[in-house]
Amino acid sequence: MNIKRRILVLTWLSLALPAFALVPPKISAPETSVPQDAAAVESGSSFVLGSWNMEWFPGHSPKVEKSQKQIDAVEKVLDEEKPAIFMCCEIRGLGALKLLQLDYPYMACTNIPRVAEAAQQSAGTLPMQGIGLLSKVPWKEVWTLDFSELPEAPERPPRGVLGALFVLPNGRQLTVYGVHLKSNRGDAETDRMERESAIDYIEWDWQRRQLDPAKDNIVIMGDFNTSPNDPKFAEEKTIRRLLSAGFVSAAQGLPAEQRTTLPGKGKYPDNDFDHILISSSLRALMAGDPPWLKIVKVPEAASDHNALFLDVTNWVAPK
Repeated sequence: MNIKRRILVLTWLSLALPAFALVPPKISAPETSVPQDAAAVESGSSFVLGSWNMEWFPGHSPKVEKSQKQIDAVEKVLDEEKPAIFMCCEIRGLGALKLLQLDYPYMACTNIPRVAEAAQQSAGTLPMQGIGLLSKVPWKEVWTLDFSELPEAPERPPRGVLGALFVLPNGRQLTVYGVHLKSNRGDAETDRMERESAIDYIEWDWQRRQLDPAKDNIVIMGDFNTSPNDPKFAEEKTIRRLLSAGFVSAAQGLPAEQRTTLPGKGKYPDNDFDHILISSSLRALMAGDPPWLKIVKVPEAASDHNALFLDVTNWVAPK
């Protein structure tokens, strides 16, 4: 970032930060598909959470609207892993999720036109990059943190956050956030600011809902586009902020060679940009010590990202 831009950014921040809490995002309802009867689908003897960047689903490319090859490949992964609650990103919309021939009666997807329009203006003809939710169990509430109407500023996140509240079969409540944070394709400092700002808003949201990571069951999962294990992001607070707030990475303790969620390509090395973070309240319910994360290597036809799964069967066992 050049000196003039840096001065402009710092000047804006000095003016805007005191009023940060006074500029809430828009809380809106995502597009949803819900059956008339509110029955859950049997998820078998296990209860698994899943997260996956599905790479411009269902086209596998921003230039392709639909690829049956990708749809089939995604279906195969999900049919094998059978997550009960599944967050995904780079979804073109609710209609894309409905193309999956799987038993997920409860579907939701963010729909933030202004963000999509901004992406089109800056990158040509990019379609919407929505965050989607597939669930075998009904949610009690689902919502979107929509940043598109926040004042124009270097730290305004480009995409929303999808939140959902579930009441599990044992009566425990579970709040899940699906994220797709800013990529690394712009100015590095601005990209970092946008990711950190998104985390500020997630914390704002759980406080708005009177939640406490030490007492309440919260999961944050998705494509963070950053890693605390990569020296390139040594100064970034995005994930470190959550870890210091009482969250634990489900991948904690995994050797570096087993952590890859985004396989390297060309000049880009392997990285672990995708994460599942659980609140300390949930950590107390997990069996044994981490790592608990299962990273599934997927075929190129499905996505450029690997898929993440976390078995939380002990969470839904009777109290």
